[in-house]
Amino acid sequence: MKADLQFDDNMRLNRFLAEAGVCSRRDADTLIFARQVTVNGKVIDLPSFRIDPRQDAVKVSGKRVHPQPLVYILLNKPEGVISTLQDPEKRATVVDLLKGVRARVYPVGRLDYNTSGVLMLTNDGILALRLMHPRYGFVKTYHAKVSGVPSPIAIRRLCYGVRIEAWSGRYEKTLPTKARLLKKTGKSSVVEIILREGRQHQVKKMCAAIGNPVEKLMRVKFGFLSASGLALGAWRYLSTAEVAKIKSFEPEPITPTPKMNKKKPGQGRRGMTKSNKPTKRKIRN
Repeated sequence: MKADLQFDDNMRLNRFLAEAGVCSRRDADTLIFARQVTVNGKVIDLPSFRIDPRQDAVKVSGKRVHPQPLVYILLNKPEGVISTLQDPEKRATVVDLLKGVRARVYPVGRLDYNTSGVLMLTNDGILALRLMHPRYGFVKTYHAKVSGVPSPIAIRRLCYGVRIEAWSGRYEKTLPTKARLLKKTGKSSVVEIILREGRQHQVKKMCAAIGNPVEKLMRVKFGFLSASGLALGAWRYLSTAEVAKIKSFEPEPITPTPKMNKKKPGQGRRGMTKSNKPTKRKIRN
């Protein structure tokens, strides 16, 4: 779906330049600080300067910049492709797969270089933020082929959160999620994990934490969107109905499964009540 022009009437100048396809937001800051950008004929050197894209005339180096329509794309990302706009190592990027797309779109979140599956791209920055932030509850479903077969206790640990290393170097507990064993394949197995958050290499780190490292990883759903009917490397525009459904999405709480066995009131260790705990035998002299 290529949407009609829909822009905030109180938008930051650097964001407007990025979403209009001029450059990245960081490069837009550089242009603005270099006094290369004018608004209604006046030089602006503040990236946070607010404009109304429908009324204000923005120029970069004397050339008028026009707003772009909002674009929403669903890509079935193959392995061996990086989820950025540019790569210093000259590897293939997701935008290289979008032949014929003139709008400057960005990935909503990322998939690792060797991870395949559903990836959404858009130039709608507000919607992208909503989809990526954990508090909005837009879930991602992964199928991970792991070494060995996770025990029920290991699956339970995934559901209630495991401690993994964060980008800061500290170990933090993951949010509650849903996980289940789908099938066993020889010395490996396939586990389904549904995440609300999206930390770096999160699924791989979670599986490593329970002793079942990932051999192959695929994201099969992004919210309600799947890659059904799309070959690896293929893409399509989202329909009007799909975009409307995303924008009206209301988060649902994730209840971890399976449920942990909780102690009943009055129970001690190993589920024994105070009344039936074994007593120590007195030794007579």
